[in-house]
Amino acid sequence: MYPILFSINGFEVRAWGLLVGLGILAGLWLATRLAKNSEFSEEMLQEYLIYGVMVGFIGARLWEVMFSWQQYVDNPLHALMFWDGGLSIQGAVAANALLAWWYFTRKGLSFWRFADIAAPALILGQAIGRIGCFFNGDAYGKPTDAWYGVIYHPGTPAYQAWGPAPLVPAELMEAGLDLVILAVLLRIFRRKQFDGQVALAYFVLYSLARFGLEFLRTDSLMIGGIKAAQLTALLTALVAAGWWMWRSRKPLTPKAKRARRK
Repeated sequence: MYPILFSINGFEVRAWGLLVGLGILAGLWLATRLAKNSEFSEEMLQEYLIYGVMVGFIGARLWEVMFSWQQYVDNPLHALMFWDGGLSIQGAVAANALLAWWYFTRKGLSFWRFADIAAPALILGQAIGRIGCFFNGDAYGKPTDAWYGVIYHPGTPAYQAWGPAPLVPAELMEAGLDLVILAVLLRIFRRKQFDGQVALAYFVLYSLARFGLEFLRTDSLMIGGIKAAQLTALLTALVAAGWWMWRSRKPLTPKAKRARRK
């Protein structure tokens, strides 16, 4: 749980940044494999990744600021300092959903077919990134006396909040759940019945996992007395599940029928 892995001539290599970077590259690798023989070329995916990462950071920061705006009323410029504050994966995903819809619609390509390719890549990147959160000591859980309790390193957000108390390693639990979701999404990808099914499964499964994990976390943003992540996760799961049910009643396309018979 050391945020700084090592230094090179005074330049600090941080675990969170390194693992997030690895997560992005792993996601690109998986997306490229899933997109093989499709209309989404490797060059196109690489180009989108550049924009997606930038927009994702902006969305992640805006989401965090939106649900904690009281902290920035007296110093609005501090809201721009993402390195000195929180980032939300939910905000990054929402921002990229909008970007991808605009980007691929403009190119005359299917947003939903891209989303089915991106969803497994995204959850893989999230799993690796959450390990970075574990090293960084953020997204931490509540105090526990169980054998799996973790004492975080001094200087981390977890230590600042709870000191040397053992905490639930919520980051590692989420990473494990993300890998389980990845396995489910890959299975659906090979047998999907309609475009968008994999992406909708991602929104349902990750939202339900996040809703449950929020009961273990103590660093959550709040809306009144309700955790913001739980509220948005529950709404997302309900909308995605409803969309799935509506879409599954429509007749299968010839392409989907061929994929189902394989």
